[in-house]
Amino acid sequence: MLRMSEPFSARLRAATWSDHSSAEQTTFLDDLTRGRLTVAAHAALTAQHYLVYQVLEEAAAHWSRDPAVAGFHDDALTRLPALAADLAFLLGADWRDALTPVPTTAQYTARLREVAFTWPGGFVAHHYNRYLGDLSGGQYVARALARSYGLDLGGDGLRFYAFDGIADLTAFKDAYRARLDAAPWDADEQDRIINEVKLAYLFNTDLLADLGRVHPDPFPPEVVAQIMRHMNDDHPADSLLICQATLPEPARPDATAAVMSGMDNRGIEFKAVINGVETPIRVPFAQQLTERAQVRVEVTRLYREACALLGVPAR
Repeated sequence: MLRMSEPFSARLRAATWSDHSSAEQTTFLDDLTRGRLTVAAHAALTAQHYLVYQVLEEAAAHWSRDPAVAGFHDDALTRLPALAADLAFLLGADWRDALTPVPTTAQYTARLREVAFTWPGGFVAHHYNRYLGDLSGGQYVARALARSYGLDLGGDGLRFYAFDGIADLTAFKDAYRARLDAAPWDADEQDRIINEVKLAYLFNTDLLADLGRVHPDPFPPEVVAQIMRHMNDDHPADSLLICQATLPEPARPDATAAVMSGMDNRGIEFKAVINGVETPIRVPFAQQLTERAQVRVEVTRLYREACALLGVPAR
């Protein structure tokens, strides 16, 4: 059991760690950061963030003259202008048309209006949940999104994650936790704040689940398995031709067999036998696919291009 002499920031972190992990491990966030979804899914998450921060930063302004909690919000944390810039880049001039809350966002913002303007600890609970998360795991998310969608880290489409006014993120977070430890909250109030942080994590987890239902991965494992069975049962010769066309000309005759081994929305993968050795080959698609029907079109294109390159009559 934790001793009450333990710093509040440590108690808070320990008590909410499993909630934090659940929020980070949602299927939607995993699919998004791995590039399995379209940029539209990234824009949709950005729009939900805008709705949440619109209320949270209104609450920060409300408490700006209260000495007990004003110190938690630094102007360098403000995210709303960056979110607006990201949405304008991702969606164009009519980006405000996308500001429709998913069900959890509506519940989340309602809770913020219920507690973040009347209860100092409630404001800090939600403030801690979002901004400390942005300064920590949010930085990983930004790097993954930059890689997956060809965006510049800290640039257009990812300004939300860039804290240009904070020179040292670690030092800033340490100072934030020191404020938590110094706050004059008794044990009951600390427990109440911990429970509110847990609720905030739940809102964020459920928000991501809502987005996952709107923007599902078009190629989950079961769909890929079905496509693989079809290719390997009905089109092994086509797979071999595609692999041979991918190889340098002198090595093409050395490939004697191939089976499909996987795929995602950006390319298809094979295991080819080359000089008797099983060798992985990945062939990129011409564009990022967004639905299953496109797979047939793209694989047919690869097959016909392989036939033309190899001088083999196409069916």
